[in-house]
Amino acid sequence: MTEHPAQTLADIQELRERSRRLAHGGVWLPALLLASLVVASTLLYQFPFHQPMSEMWRFPFWPGLPAQPRSHVGAYLFWFIGLPLTVLATGAWYRWRGRRMGVKVAWPWFALTTLATLALLAIIAAVPTRTVTAQYPDGWRGLLTPLLAVAVAAIALGVIERSRGLIFGGVWLGLIASWHCALGMGGLPGWVTWLLSGGEGPALGGQLTLLGLHRPGPVLMLAALPLLIVGLMGLRRTRGGTE
Repeated sequence: MTEHPAQTLADIQELRERSRRLAHGGVWLPALLLASLVVASTLLYQFPFHQPMSEMWRFPFWPGLPAQPRSHVGAYLFWFIGLPLTVLATGAWYRWRGRRMGVKVAWPWFALTTLATLALLAIIAAVPTRTVTAQYPDGWRGLLTPLLAVAVAAIALGVIERSRGLIFGGVWLGLIASWHCALGMGGLPGWVTWLLSGGEGPALGGQLTLLGLHRPGPVLMLAALPLLIVGLMGLRRTRGGTE
């Protein structure tokens, strides 16, 4: 008799856990879509993996990072078509999954947040641009990058899906993008180079070239890695029938 209430509570807890996994088990596909969009943007750059003698880029960074694009118009279209298509695909996925499994996810809030951020980026960036050849952007305008819209999308969906991994992936992507866009590709602030030199010499700043982290290709792969891990782990759980 004394074990019956405990068993009932355990069964209820197991049922709640199963319902939670069922409700939030579809996050793997949107995570993979966002990660794929970031990695695919590598194709936007003329020199994604090696350093040319000189580069020309302009504000805002429509490719995503301060490096020479193959086409400024092409980069603009990639994000302003690709990200809305990703949102539409995510919505279609959740609607299909809702009809099939009887669970609902508040994905319209994710769609609204993502598209509003992208529209806000376009509005703020609607100022005259100029072509530059310097290594460093000019302050806050360096943060006008579509990668931040993707980061906001990941964070918003992570909150809706209660996925800490997805939230972390969005924050990680935002930090990586802000770092390179504000300081230049692989740029290091003066205080960091001063610490790395043992506190000796002037704090003039520098550039991180380890693992190619001064070029768009490796940077984008690193930035998308947490989203990719979240997606693949979720897919593995789904394939394993543990959802």
